[in-house]
Amino acid sequence: MAGGRGQGRGRGPGGAPLSGEEVLGAALEIVETEGADRLTVRGLAAKLGVAVTAIYWHVGDKEALLDGVVGLVIAQMGEVEVQGRGPEARLVSIGRSLRRTLLERADLVALVHRQGRTASLFQPARRVLVRELRAAGLQGPDAALAARAILSLVVGSVLIDRQVERQPAQLGDPGDLWTADDVPDDPELLALLAGPGDEAALFDYTLEVLVRAVIAPSTVD
Repeated sequence: MAGGRGQGRGRGPGGAPLSGEEVLGAALEIVETEGADRLTVRGLAAKLGVAVTAIYWHVGDKEALLDGVVGLVIAQMGEVEVQGRGPEARLVSIGRSLRRTLLERADLVALVHRQGRTASLFQPARRVLVRELRAAGLQGPDAALAARAILSLVVGSVLIDRQVERQPAQLGDPGDLWTADDVPDDPELLALLAGPGDEAALFDYTLEVLVRAVIAPSTVD
């Protein structure tokens, strides 16, 4: 009886007993290289060189497998880079770090969202933002609103970038719609408006403006 249970657990490529961490790590590799739709219990077992029953033993069915992979993704993506000395530089670095991670691992973010774990994915970033905002002197509602505003800007920027990547070919170039009549006597501005946009530069500009606004003393009664 005990031998049957040990056989069900399986052994890794090196002959050592297979672990749940190895199963999930291999599953994450498949998701990253082939996509979540290509992840199957049978295919994962073949990758690890074990029986299908070994996958069920350590992790469970396909849904449990996806949940385990999402847990790994959340743990890996939860680290938010904070750089700089002053509050403005540190808050801006958080926004840039989070946006970069979301864009680089967009397919994994989509999987997390599909599994209903989006809130957990962003919670580490929320904690870091609130910590830095409080260090900058914001408290209570001001800190809460500022954290949500920065996070919304980051997520909105990522969603727009992804949408632009997937949109169908557009008829005409938006730059061709600008004419000298729109901005008379300012050819430099006309050229800039008609030229291609830099989404990363636009994000940085907007983030810096937002951060300066939220940490500056309010002059509104």
